[in-house]
Amino acid sequence: MTWDRLTDALRESGALSADWEKTFRTTPRDLFTPNRILSEGKWVDRTEQPDNWAELVTSDLALVTQVYDKTETPSSSSSMPTVVAQMLRHLDVAEGMRVLEVGTGTGWTAGLLSRQIGADNVTSVEVDPDLASQARYRLYAADLRPTVIAGDGTLGHPKGAPFDRVHFTAAVQRLPSSIIEQTAPGGVILVPYGTPFCNGALLRLTVAEDGQSASGPFVEDVSFMWVRDQHPDSGDFDIEDIRRSASGIDPADVAEQTHAAFAIGLRIPDLFRQNVWAGYDRFGTGRTEIWDGVSYAHCRFADWDGQHAVSQSGPRNLWDEVTAAYDWWVRNDKPGLTRLGMTVTVSGEHRPWLDDPANALP
Repeated sequence: MTWDRLTDALRESGALSADWEKTFRTTPRDLFTPNRILSEGKWVDRTEQPDNWAELVTSDLALVTQVYDKTETPSSSSSMPTVVAQMLRHLDVAEGMRVLEVGTGTGWTAGLLSRQIGADNVTSVEVDPDLASQARYRLYAADLRPTVIAGDGTLGHPKGAPFDRVHFTAAVQRLPSSIIEQTAPGGVILVPYGTPFCNGALLRLTVAEDGQSASGPFVEDVSFMWVRDQHPDSGDFDIEDIRRSASGIDPADVAEQTHAAFAIGLRIPDLFRQNVWAGYDRFGTGRTEIWDGVSYAHCRFADWDGQHAVSQSGPRNLWDEVTAAYDWWVRNDKPGLTRLGMTVTVSGEHRPWLDDPANALP
């Protein structure tokens, strides 16, 4: 696929709005993609596999561009073009607006914004100094000169404030108050948001006129790498004094329903979740595990309504809490994530809601 054909596909799908089409066509991703990218566990080098590299870069795929030392855990990527197009559409920028980007990455999104509203209006902050330097080089090579700063973007950029738009390219569990304070009243903050239970969704916040809070709905189903200092830490726990029971819900309904899992995560934001194959279990079955660092629970997928399907340990009955949250989701007509929203205050309060900010989640 060529870049023009991918752009055509994005327009046809509705992800790319008409006002961004020209900018997308004239700012292709290959200008900002490193020579080595990770695909299906293997590094693809542009000099050794130019056709494979080009095919990946012009595909609607997220590309891993950096990993943590001696691991295959991604630490930076070039986002899926569909997601980039959706984010820029929701950001709703206009000529003359000042934009702060948190997470420069390869520099591609900063390049798109610079082409659209002028590089003088774009500030991008990248926590990794090497990535910031590489992105700056690529932007300059494309004759685009936004302000690219190496630093902690979650602190914003006070010297450039106030900003009309702020967008994050990594997920948060909590939005720093400094971001609200540096966004103009009526300005928009677009940030991938998640919990340890489910990551996540794209949150579009509008800053209140008094500048003391920001509120808005979740607008897209997306999943991003975490902001580095907000990566969930699963903690340690001891499994003892196990309480066994049947489950009142099918765990697959939680595992396979992103909207349900996301709503549960908003209601119980301190829970971690993973699905595992428990070969050591005498039933030899997959199961979903949840824990909070002290309490632990699991429910097996097979025979989930059997007498010993659920095991719970610790001061909290975590599977009971998840069941209650799931039942709430069902009683409220199984709301999709776009019916959910969040209000964040400069004092640090995060209030999730259903349909209206006044209708806080229990």
